[in-house]
Amino acid sequence: MAEASDAVMAVVHVTAPAHLDPHAIAAELTRAINGNAKRPMTAELSVARDVRTPPRRRDRYRHGFVALLSFGDQEPPDELDRRVRKIARKALRRRFGHKMAAEVRTELTTAEIAAFWCSMRGTPRRPA
Repeated sequence: MAEASDAVMAVVHVTAPAHLDPHAIAAELTRAINGNAKRPMTAELSVARDVRTPPRRRDRYRHGFVALLSFGDQEPPDELDRRVRKIARKALRRRFGHKMAAEVRTELTTAEIAAFWCSMRGTPRRPA
């Protein structure tokens, strides 16, 4: 994997059936992003702490994940949010069924990056 300074941080929100383990969802997302042949990239995912929200409907929870996406020698693709969302939705629906939904954001504020960096690395801030 490339250096963390070359990586792009993304937040992935997944709406899933209540019985699914968020770690199984994270594993499937990691496999899907790392295994995408059209656009080689690697992903390191972590479950964001305290992001599991009560169900909007009785049988669905929303889980949050933090991802570090790296691209090797290449530049990040145009419309990165859309590409990662498409990969995530396709993989999750294929593996867990059609009740899955995913949203991806890569445009994060400095405060969000600092908070999510702690979720990824356990340190208060990203090293310079």
